[in-house]
Parts: sequence; C-alpha cells; structure tokens
Amino acid sequence: MNNKFNDLLWCEFYKINRKHTIIKLVAAILVIVLALTVLSAVLKELLGDVAGSLVDGNGSYDERIAALKAEMQAVQELSNWTDKLIIGNTIGSYKAKIAVLEFLKAHNYALGGVTNFSQNDGMMFFKFNFFSFTQACMSVLMSVVIIFLIVACCKSVNGEYSSGAMKMQLMRPISKNKFFTAKWLSVVVIAEAMTLLSFALSFILGLILHGPVANNVAFVAGNAVTVVSPIAALIIDLLLNMIKVFAFTQATMFLCFLCNSYGKAIVLALLMIVFDFGTYIEYLLALPYVGYLAFFANANWASGISVDAPIFKGMTIWVMIPVTMIWCAFFMWFSYRKFNKKEV
Repeated sequence: MNNKFNDLLWCEFYKINRKHTIIKLVAAILVIVLALTVLSAVLKELLGDVAGSLVDGNGSYDERIAALKAEMQAVQELSNWTDKLIIGNTIGSYKAKIAVLEFLKAHNYALGGVTNFSQNDGMMFFKFNFFSFTQACMSVLMSVVIIFLIVACCKSVNGEYSSGAMKMQLMRPISKNKFFTAKWLSVVVIAEAMTLLSFALSFILGLILHGPVANNVAFVAGNAVTVVSPIAALIIDLLLNMIKVFAFTQATMFLCFLCNSYGKAIVLALLMIVFDFGTYIEYLLALPYVGYLAFFANANWASGISVDAPIFKGMTIWVMIPVTMIWCAFFMWFSYRKFNKKEV
C-alpha cells in the first residue's frame, strides 16, 4: 500500500514538473534575487548613510513616545465607528510602536540599536543590512511562490478534471483519499522547498552584499515585547512564511472545489489570495467580530507579532493561531469530501 502511495506521489511530482516547471521556478527566483541584489547595491552606493536618517527617526525615547501618543489621539478623535473596528487608521500600530519604545527605554537599549519587526515596512530595502535585505527579498519572492502553488493546485484538480485525465487515473483501483493526498502533498512539498530556497538565496546574498552586522529585532504581541538577534528574527519570519504557504494551499484547494473549471478556479484564487480580495471583503462587511473569525485576517500571523498590528481591532496572535488551524481543517475536510463525491 505504501508503495502505491509513493508511486502516486512521484507521479504528481512528475506532472507538476512535466514542462520543467520547477527548474523554471528556481530560475525565476534566482533572477529576482540577483536583480534585487544589484538594485540594493546601486542604492547603497547612491544613498549611503543618508538612507539611515530617513528610516531611524529622530529624538529621544520620551519625545518619540509623546509624538506617537499625540498622533494616535488625533486619529482616534477623527475616526468613525468603522475605523474603530478596522485598523485601517493604524491605531493598533501606534499602540505596538509605543509598547516597543517603552520596553526599550525600560531595559536601557541604545537608541536606534533595535529594529521593529514589520511586514509592511516600505523603507526596509533602504536600511542596507542583511536582515532588511533578506526580509525585503522574501516579501517579493513569496508572491512568486504563492502564485506557483495556486497554479499547481488548480491544474492538479480542475485542469485534470476538465481534460478527462483524472477519469483515466481513477479507473485504476486507487483510493480517492490517497489520490487527493498525493496531489495536495506534492504541491505543499514543492512550495515549501521553494520558500526555503528563496530564504537561503536572500540570506546568503544579503550577507555577501551588506556584511554580518544588523540590529537586534523587536517583536510585539499586544504589550508583550521580545528582542531577539537578527538571525533568530529571520528564522521566525521564515517559519511564518512556511505556515502561510501551508494555509494558502489549503485555501486554494477549497477554492478549486468551489469551481468546476480551471479558468474560474485560478481567477478566484488569484483574486482572493494574491490580490487580497478576501481581506477587502472583510473590510466591507465591517461587522463586529468578523476579523476574529475570518480566514484571511487570521492567516497573517506576522501581523500578530509586528508593529503593523493585526488588521482588525482586538485580535491577538493567540487567537489568530487556533482560528487559522480551524479554517485549515475545514478546508481540508471540505476538499476531501468534495473529491470523494466528484463524478469523473
């Protein structure tokens, strides 16, 4: 039985790589990383130390805390009930930044010696150290990996169903559960491997280009702040990206079974996952607790431990984790159920 499953799994790997897809994906990742490396080197040469003054901020801890509190109060006074539910006005981000500054001040950290962990820091590419470079590269490369897993899932399920290839395979005495597991596992394994490869290339080139020196990194969950080394922070970021790949694979499989055709499935998956329409829908609903229960809001665990703060007010990483796991379990249950009932 194990041999049969192994054969199924290798067959799925072969189908994904039938047109040298994996080699092309690796080549694309390498080209993107090299392009970002060249861009970073040019910007470093042009801007030098000027970029540091643009991103580090000015003033003492007390002055920064007072300025952030004043900004937060002004935003709160202008906000309506929707703004108080949704953290589009960055109230949560203000609170996270204040908590980090108060922690650093209380523990006598040198001013400017610690970097906030942020998943949406548009200036991180200009900080010119291996931590910021690796994180910036990963933010770009993760979009490539996620697009790959969406296409692979949709081809594996909807593409084979539409073409009739699935019918031919299921004429053999194969368990549908094992058949689906092989399809799902092949996509997950390749996507996770590409995530690891992206990280390794970004990290190595970042060290070569910028050297081994970088600030420690502060993570914040509510009012709890932890400062870790830059390498430890990158490992945490890598794990979060791998979790995102796993969760988005489950979500894509679910979306595939909502549509019968390959075209509809891939368009829906791209809109919901890559272009983040799932989160925009949650914005539009603007209902109490929708953020606590919705998949897309909770799947982004990085926001739960960064100064960007979760999307919806009141969410914490400790709620986001179990909610995401429940959604993933539902997606897999639904996918297996639909696949077993699928008429081929």
